Amino acid sequence: MKITIIFPARSLETARPSFTVMPLALTLLAALTPDEHEVSLVDMFMGDQVDYESDVDLVAITVRTPLAVVAYEIADNFLKRGKKVVLGGPHMFAFPAEAKQHASAVAVGEAENLWRVILEDAVRDELKDFYVCGPYEEQTLPGRVHHEKQRPDLKNLPMMRRDLLPRKRYFMDSIFTTRGCPNHCRFCPVTDIFGPKIRHRPIDDVVAEVDTLGKRYFNVDDSVFGHPQMVDRPQENRYYLDLYRELARLRPKRLWSGAGGLSAINYKDGRKILELAAESGLYSIAAGLESISAEGQKQSGAWRKLHYKSPDSFDLQQTKDNIRAIQSLGIEVMGFFIIGWDEDTPETYRRTLEFCDECNIVPFIFTLIPMPGSQIYREYVQQGRIFPDSTWDQFGGGYIVYQHPTMTAQEMFDLNAEVMLKGYSLGRIFKRTFQAMRYRFSPDVAAGSFFTQLGLRKVYRQLYGQVPRPPQQ
Repeated sequence: MKITIIFPARSLETARPSFTVMPLALTLLAALTPDEHEVSLVDMFMGDQVDYESDVDLVAITVRTPLAVVAYEIADNFLKRGKKVVLGGPHMFAFPAEAKQHASAVAVGEAENLWRVILEDAVRDELKDFYVCGPYEEQTLPGRVHHEKQRPDLKNLPMMRRDLLPRKRYFMDSIFTTRGCPNHCRFCPVTDIFGPKIRHRPIDDVVAEVDTLGKRYFNVDDSVFGHPQMVDRPQENRYYLDLYRELARLRPKRLWSGAGGLSAINYKDGRKILELAAESGLYSIAAGLESISAEGQKQSGAWRKLHYKSPDSFDLQQTKDNIRAIQSLGIEVMGFFIIGWDEDTPETYRRTLEFCDECNIVPFIFTLIPMPGSQIYREYVQQGRIFPDSTWDQFGGGYIVYQHPTMTAQEMFDLNAEVMLKGYSLGRIFKRTFQAMRYRFSPDVAAGSFFTQLGLRKVYRQLYGQVPRPPQQ
């Protein structure tokens, strides 16, 4: 068969930032495809066009919630032409029956145990309605179901098919080393999708793959330092200690970034893991702090991943100390925050930016988006707080989709625009770049920091210029 795998994007995303990362889902799915099939990849985020007149036999589309509208439009166009269409991705976890209205088949869960079965059924023209991997209640699905009850163990995976995309147009390659998250944050569906148990790829496989990559790469794991809840399991820490020792031996050494919890510096072997990670090339982490208040930590559930025993024990000064300790190792910190919890006020936006300025971290300050599949989404639906006219493409990109008890949607939009446009002033960008140089004197690191922030400045200026301001309620 001729197979096309599509990563959809909206027009708003075509002015891409400078830190473009090669998409993992496409290259992994292509790698899992048996050699007898012909595969092509379409990355719409990078401007690739969909060819509806091609002689493709099967189209696979990975769907995130903000891209569900455009993904469904693409799928419908291929279905009208008599092509087989398979939809997968995180949006399928929450709305598989909805997706089936736009697809020949829907894949729920991870692809490693499903993709080959899907292709075999497609060749026989016997596609089932749903293909499910993991502990999912299949009786809720309206149609024929193939169910793999166990999640994949991540061993013996093939190399990603990065050769199917023009690698020079991407600032960074991408890899993963683990799946699973034990945190159960209320705003995030990842724990339910991938499970609370951490599964590791074999270290030799990861090192061999990194050795094929370019100058920079991004690790898509939820935490590249492990998880504080698992400090009593020596094998968890041992995995990261051994992995980063091996990666540090590679020549040439790659620069890399990923997501990591600030509490890693505090727990057993944590500082050694960070030191080895920095030695292996880690120069930047995305840290999900989520809130600078104990109440925000409680409502988000993020206190668990920050290694607090309860939200009431949240200590902002300890968080600042952790940031500075990580920065001292030559690791830039990008701070991710969610504002819009019930106790938040207009001042929360401004105080969060002040916190980022004080700690010299790159700000990612977003108004809450109750993502489908998350606990907070289910609660807000039950409470009638999701705006009834919200479409899936508004679940991201600056839109406000829910009713806050004290702030209007327009007020939250304007406040978010204010802090993000201020946060990427040229003065702040230069200051943060010099901070990165202070602890790691490297032209490559400085250039990566500066041009990434400059790209984000462009993105946010376009974002808040294009997204319509919400009407007054």
